[in-house]
Amino acid sequence: MKKRIKLTFFILCIIMSTTIAYTIFINAKSNKTTYVALGDSIAAGYGLADYSPEKEVPPSDSYQAIVAQFLKTKPFNYAVSGDDSIDCINILKSEIADDTLAEADIITISIGSNDLLKPFIEIVKETTINNLMVKLRDNEVLHEKAQAFSEKFNEIIKLLKEKAPQAELYVTNIYNPYNNVMILGETADTYIKEINETFRTDSDSYTLIDVYTLFKNKNFTNVQFDISNLSNANLDPHPSKEGHREIATAIVEALNKKHAPDTPVVIYTKSTSKNKITVELSCTTKKSGYEIRFSTSKNGKFKSLADISKNKTSIKSLKLKSGKTYYIRARCYNNINGIKYYSTYSNVKKVVIK
Repeated sequence: MKKRIKLTFFILCIIMSTTIAYTIFINAKSNKTTYVALGDSIAAGYGLADYSPEKEVPPSDSYQAIVAQFLKTKPFNYAVSGDDSIDCINILKSEIADDTLAEADIITISIGSNDLLKPFIEIVKETTINNLMVKLRDNEVLHEKAQAFSEKFNEIIKLLKEKAPQAELYVTNIYNPYNNVMILGETADTYIKEINETFRTDSDSYTLIDVYTLFKNKNFTNVQFDISNLSNANLDPHPSKEGHREIATAIVEALNKKHAPDTPVVIYTKSTSKNKITVELSCTTKKSGYEIRFSTSKNGKFKSLADISKNKTSIKSLKLKSGKTYYIRARCYNNINGIKYYSTYSNVKKVVIK
């Protein structure tokens, strides 16, 4: 009898342990951001040192890998080198990404470049060097492809809204990789500007990441062109390592702008005892907490003092020396899936420690 009781107790313990472990696993999974990257070779990281079409994981220097690192997660990569808007639509309609998209929190999309590049390459193949620039200038096929992109792009957004209803969409437009390549850059710009008319800065469906402007005045691509040294010319239009970093920075800034609270205000600071100050803060929008920082001069280097959740609190710290004057400022943040999205810093208040 005693053996049966012990066995029953042992089995119950196993069941309870398994249930608890499963619950912890599910909760941990639900607290992690699901990030999906869609698009072409730019999103896939083509041209970077670790790129391989056989690898499911993008290069560590790619913008999607950098964004995933910021989000403290791993990306689900559905970006394929050579894909144009039709290929992207086919992926979405194939249902291979449906389960992932249904759970997606953040989606980045880089698509449209190949809608122009594929017909551009065909024109180059079929045209002699002497007639190439004449053929490319005001080309009916390129105009047609640029104008046709709008309908396909809108279908992509529609499909994503259906398959990933809770996800935030971040869309990059098309940059001109040949800005510094004489006539080619001017000619390419005509069609790139035309296709970029599809992307809206005020869309309710997605946030636009304006890489066209970002890349306009700086060479963030692999293109190297010097008229005096044509033997070493490189017309690879893909982003360089620095270019990927710039795209990632723009996406992270857009994420922070969307989720960060408004700038807080330090209402007052006072000290009534040794090593102690009382701080009252205000933030007009929803926030998870405040990060309070201090410095020995108004324009000096500010260091971390405390992380608080209440608007008013007393802080005791050995960092605060009696009789000394300190300057206090704060920023508030929202904590979403373990990521802190920070506001800009508040005004500065002076306090003398008792």
